[in-house]
Amino acid sequence: MDLTAAHLRYFLAVADELHFTRAAERLHISPPSLSQQIQQLERRVGEPLFERTSRHVALTARGAELLPMARAAVAAMDDVVGWIDRGREPRRTFRIGIAAASELSNALLATVVERYPDVEWQIRSLGLTESLPAVQEGQVDVALMFSPQIPEVDGLVVMPLWSEDRVLVVHEGHRFADRESLSLAETDDETFIGIRELGGTQEWFVDPRPGGKRPKILPLAAHFDEVLQLCAAGVGVNICGSGAAQTYARPGLRYIPVADLPRVTTFLCYQASRADELVDAFARLAVEVAAHRDGPPAPAAE
Repeated sequence: MDLTAAHLRYFLAVADELHFTRAAERLHISPPSLSQQIQQLERRVGEPLFERTSRHVALTARGAELLPMARAAVAAMDDVVGWIDRGREPRRTFRIGIAAASELSNALLATVVERYPDVEWQIRSLGLTESLPAVQEGQVDVALMFSPQIPEVDGLVVMPLWSEDRVLVVHEGHRFADRESLSLAETDDETFIGIRELGGTQEWFVDPRPGGKRPKILPLAAHFDEVLQLCAAGVGVNICGSGAAQTYARPGLRYIPVADLPRVTTFLCYQASRADELVDAFARLAVEVAAHRDGPPAPAAE
């Protein structure tokens, strides 16, 4: 058996507490696991380090000899670890804003985490209208946002990544639930569940319609999960990207393609002035994932 610093830490905890249960609690392990580790150390030493009875635990003569050396060895190891940590550059924090998750955005996140394990990745959920302001105000380093058309904002890089059809989300008992597809005009009389922050007019539902009709919109939800809950309850319907049928699949909902709506695109947005090596790398991987729609790209070669 190889002797490790962990064995010495276990030994010191028992030597300090002279009680296996208290030592195990201090080490956040179970008493049987601690006993097993001490037994391994004793086999390596060749004789007992503790006298154990039903009433007390005490160091043997050999254990008493080991005690100061174990303290010195563990302290030296702590010094080495501290020296290593002090010499490391602080981890870079990278903030990604996402308006709505999809299988491709999940694949992108999994890829960047694998490629850059030393980066602290933070995910921030954004409302449908929050992506561009969040990037402009520096709340996130990059944002993934949905839009039927490319947004044009001074100072921002906006890259189209992948597109998808749009679908009508309805309760499983809705009159359209068994349809294979439908037209936008057929939804004119539906009640749409919208986002509260957007109020009663929401471009996503094509308001106004080509014929001038204004759809009825109930701005009841704070985010997309709440939209789906209200649709599943039969309060209204919603229009979203077709990827939601997989990412947000849940009992009680149906996703029906709207045949005559233009596709919606996921864009990557970031400030041109704040682009650095990691932002550029994230953008490259986003394009790479978009090009491998059947799965994430393979890990980088060693």
